[in-house]
Amino acid sequence: MAQAASRRPQRTSRPAGWLLCVVSAVAILLVALAVRYVGLADRELLVAMPFLSAVLLIALTGGRAPAVVAALVGSIAFNYATVPPSNAFSVPSLEEWTLLAVMLGVAGVLGSLTERMRAAREEAREWAASERLQKTLLNCISHDLRTPLTAVMGSLSTLLVEWQQLDDAMRQELITIAYDGTERLDRSMAQLLEMARLEAGALRLRRESGHLAGALRMACSQLGDGLDGRCRVRLPDDLPMTPMDTTLLSHALANVLDNAVKYSPPGAPIEVEARADRNRVVVSIADRGVGVPAEHLRRIFEKFYRLKQPTAALGTPEGTGLGLAIAKGIVEAHGGRIWAEQRGGGGTIIKLSLPVR
Repeated sequence: MAQAASRRPQRTSRPAGWLLCVVSAVAILLVALAVRYVGLADRELLVAMPFLSAVLLIALTGGRAPAVVAALVGSIAFNYATVPPSNAFSVPSLEEWTLLAVMLGVAGVLGSLTERMRAAREEAREWAASERLQKTLLNCISHDLRTPLTAVMGSLSTLLVEWQQLDDAMRQELITIAYDGTERLDRSMAQLLEMARLEAGALRLRRESGHLAGALRMACSQLGDGLDGRCRVRLPDDLPMTPMDTTLLSHALANVLDNAVKYSPPGAPIEVEARADRNRVVVSIADRGVGVPAEHLRRIFEKFYRLKQPTAALGTPEGTGLGLAIAKGIVEAHGGRIWAEQRGGGGTIIKLSLPVR
């Protein structure tokens, strides 16, 4: 929350600001032409109103700087188009100086007010986004971290209190439950920290030309027994070398494989294929799991997002909902992209496209 509060909405970038000023000047000149065309130049009271109205409208829409430019250009155009002699500049009268002062006042006051209101709206949006993220993060922590923590504490407390009454098999089972819980906690915390690094821009790639097979082997070793021999890898021999940070890319592949395992029935194969496509390598990781509805194909890469309708047989998958978001960040840091497709016959295909140079 503090981080969001410390950010302030940025002012309009200089190219966009200058463009608004130019547009404002052109608009006020068009007003001057319209005044001459309509024939208001001879009516001193009415002739000032279009200029003043134009400056007011520009101040309300474009802000202070474009409105000030419009006021100055409008004053010059007013002198040239409406003050005798026609189509020539003359020494400004007191009325013209008064009109300029009024237009500058309108430009300054309303333009500043417009910019402050715009900044307040932007800050309110940032606060709202930060609060939503904080709420999601707290929900994630309360469930995905508390559940394994409860298992760890329950197992250890039972061991401490009833050690003498337990046989060796029961002690081993409780120790295994405690270890699995701490391992799950470690994975969850690692994902939260890695997501924070990605969002902070602290991720640094160490690219070296390498073969995709090496990254896949590292990914499979990270999952260990979780794959249980289900991964079927088919890579062509002529697959080109790819500039990559092997450690990070293998982590992204491991997250995708882990997601496929979580949302697939036990024993269902996970098929990994790759092909060269012009100057890119495309990797496909396909499962025969519950599948992803078409309207959720993009959302599964959002932070903390998980499908809400897993099958009863699979139950609710464990995790923080950050695995695919982290994979997306790593792949995009390599200059690639990642997306999901529905698989014919059921299941999901996650595809990664990486540049070969």
